[in-house]
Amino acid sequence: MKFSEIGEFGFIDSIKGQCDIPAKGLIKGIGDDCAVLRSQSGRVLLFTADMLVQDIHFVIGKIPFYQLGRKAAAVNLSDIAAMGGRPLVLLTSLAVPVETEVEEIQELYRGMRDICEHHGLTIGGGDTVASPDKLVTNISVIGDARENEVLYRSGTSPGDRVYLTGYVGDSIAGLKILTDEITPPEEMGTYFIKAHNEPVALVETGRSIAASGLASAMIDLSDGLLSDLGHICEESRVGALLFAEKIPLSSELKRLANGVGFNPLDLALSGGEDYQLLFTVPAEHEQGIEELFKEHDLAALYHIGEIVERPGIRMVKADGSIEELQHKGFNHFNRNQRQDYEQGVLDSH
Repeated sequence: MKFSEIGEFGFIDSIKGQCDIPAKGLIKGIGDDCAVLRSQSGRVLLFTADMLVQDIHFVIGKIPFYQLGRKAAAVNLSDIAAMGGRPLVLLTSLAVPVETEVEEIQELYRGMRDICEHHGLTIGGGDTVASPDKLVTNISVIGDARENEVLYRSGTSPGDRVYLTGYVGDSIAGLKILTDEITPPEEMGTYFIKAHNEPVALVETGRSIAASGLASAMIDLSDGLLSDLGHICEESRVGALLFAEKIPLSSELKRLANGVGFNPLDLALSGGEDYQLLFTVPAEHEQGIEELFKEHDLAALYHIGEIVERPGIRMVKADGSIEELQHKGFNHFNRNQRQDYEQGVLDSH
């Protein structure tokens, strides 16, 4: 079977059993945002890694090297945030075309350093090798957390509320602007491109949610709202009901959609790289989580749906009708999506 037939998520499913090797202290391997390993101190260690490949995840000239460095670090820190962890050290491996200017890679490292300083972790090393033609960054972050506070994708149950920490759809709009699919007014373009090129890792918010003991499951939005909510549903063996009118859309996205002519909810549901936190809370803790966000001045908080027993994701529309939604994550090995690359449409996830 070829990768184009099995797809990214099918391949991950196929190797789960092979990677399920007993190891001292291993609590969680493949299947969540981070691997979890019990440490000697009684806390658990979190491990995550993410790779960005030129012309698939970014285009040289469309994103400054400084922003690329920040983004490469931020997407990993967001995984730590999704588990409720504290980042400790970052490791970076780069494959660099030999004709690349040294100053450009120095700018990439400056971006990584600045975001690491903000979150209080160090760049602990890594590796740099030559690449025949494309720049590739492979970042790993090690973090830790109290064992009883780690939030997995598999903890939610029917009746739990579904919450989101901020706007969705802005990043994919920025990608469409960068690839010339959308031509916005200049002042609006800057807002969306920044949303795509400079994601914010909600580390402090994730730790506060986890430490509160009020949430039951959590994930960060890298693949898109439907896809990532689908991951929680699959791991918890439940379904979800979303409320269309409660999904948070920025005023900028609404204005852009009105001017260009598209449905902003489509981008909000299926776009990627928003890096908001999506989490679930038992009904009895609904007031508690809302008070937590107010008292600690955390990110915005939106109640967008509920967990239900019936598998799948459905949406209650403004007129009260219910629509069945398909949630498929980006597949790196899908032939049609590979053709999109050739046409200049990047991997938004």
